[in-house]
Parts: sequence; C-alpha cells; structure tokens
Amino acid sequence: MAAASAHAQELNLTLSPGFMPDPMQRSYVSGGGQEANGIFGSDMRGVACSGSISQTPDHVMTLTSGFDFLKVWTQSGADTTLIIDGPGRFLLCDDDGGEGLNELIEHSGWVPGDYRIYVGSYGGGVHNYDLFVSELPGSSAPGNASLPDTSEERHLAISPGFSPDPWRVSFVSGGAQSASNQFGTDMRGNSCQGNIATTPDHEMTLVNAFSYLQLWTQADGDTTLIIDGPGKFLLCDDDGGSGLNEHIEHTNWPAGEYRIYVGSYSEDYLNYQLSISELSSTGPNR
Repeated sequence: MAAASAHAQELNLTLSPGFMPDPMQRSYVSGGGQEANGIFGSDMRGVACSGSISQTPDHVMTLTSGFDFLKVWTQSGADTTLIIDGPGRFLLCDDDGGEGLNELIEHSGWVPGDYRIYVGSYGGGVHNYDLFVSELPGSSAPGNASLPDTSEERHLAISPGFSPDPWRVSFVSGGAQSASNQFGTDMRGNSCQGNIATTPDHEMTLVNAFSYLQLWTQADGDTTLIIDGPGKFLLCDDDGGSGLNEHIEHTNWPAGEYRIYVGSYSEDYLNYQLSISELSSTGPNR
C-alpha cells in the first residue's frame, strides 16, 4: 500500500495537443474487486467491457483541449483489459485488441475533460503493466516494451550476482548539450554523439569491480549512449545494437560511480528502455 501511495502522483496525466514525450507512459498494477461488465456493460461501439477492475480509476487523463485523434494501449506480461470512461456518454473498452493479450484503443474526436482509465485483469489477480497514450497514429512503445521494466528507479547500485539480470528501466533521451563537445572521443577512439541532458539520465554505482558488463538500449528513434566512469573510463556508442539502438560490452569495470547519458541523434526527445547485464549470453542480438 505504501508503494502505491508514493507512486500515486505519477499515475494521472494532463495533456494538450503537442504534448511531450509522445507516447506518454504510466506504469501501475491491474485488477480489483469489481467486474467491469457489471458496472459498464458495453461501450459506445457495442464492445463488451470485461475484466476485474478497481473501484477507483487507475489513471485520470485530463484533456485541456480537444484532440482530433488519440490512441491508448497497454503492455503487460499477463491478460489485461482496458476501459476509458469519459465525459458525457464517452465509453471505450477493449480486450486483446493490441499485440498478444494487450489492449489498443484508437479513436477520433476526444473532447476536453476528465477521462477515467481502468486497467483490468481478465482472469483475476494483479499484474504489472505499462500504459501508453499518443496523438500520433504511427507511434509505438519502445522497441523492447514487451519486456517489462524491472525498476522504477533510474539509478542503481550493484555488485556481481545482482538480480534481476538484466536490469531494465525506461526514460526519455535527449537534451541541450552536445556529447561530442562535452566528451569528444572515448577510450577506444569512438566518437561520442548525440544531444544529451546536462545531468546524467542514470547513475550506476558499482559496489565491487565487474569482470564484464554490457548495456544496451531499445528506443523509438535514433539514440546514442555515453558511459562516463571513474578516472579516464569513457565508452560511447551509436547504432552498435539492433537497428538504431546502442550496445556496449566491456571487460574490467572498476568499482565506482558511472554516469550514463542516453542521447538523441537529432533534436528529438525519444522514449527508450535501458538494459544492464553481467551475462554475456543475454543482450539484443542473442
């Protein structure tokens, strides 16, 4: 209960056309003691509302202006459902309209107001999920979104044998600083690329030295990766992973503080997922 209360202020969304980042993401836990079908019946398209939901909405989405188009979808490792209860007679429900057992609702003509969003569990129980909202018809979640984040914390302290492995977290790339101007080339001679934030996106504390670590990204655009460590330790990558994603592997990581920047190759702000592993058998191409 304490964890849910601490996270409550991050569950709701207030959106105007042109909002950033797009897609907007929220994470929470599905399910509850109420049956969506008994409360809502069918939506305004005649689609049955299903799943076990909580008494109160999981998210309140406030639209300060009207939207010509919005899409809302979920990513979860379990069977969830989605209900959006809006102003007037606005009601949209979905079960398995997205990828696999995930939900997808697309609709035009969203009026200003408050929309109550419920994410249900189809067979009961509670399940972790990610909710995404976009006004771009072609948008999608980060490329590795089928793998849920293992942490809501952007910073970590690890020792050999850490769990979960891989450690995964999502955030937004980009910023006003040029990585090339700030760092130049890394200790392998690779040029550091992209626009990065003035402060690191993640801080990784290695409590003990690691003989091997790898870090990789999955993003919805062209990102870059910079790892600034103790002494002269500096590693940079652009497109070393799958597609336009990054992948850095290295041996002999000394104990200490590592500042991790995920940049945008252009001036965009992009959603990404960062993964960290000490297992050479994992990774984006394995």
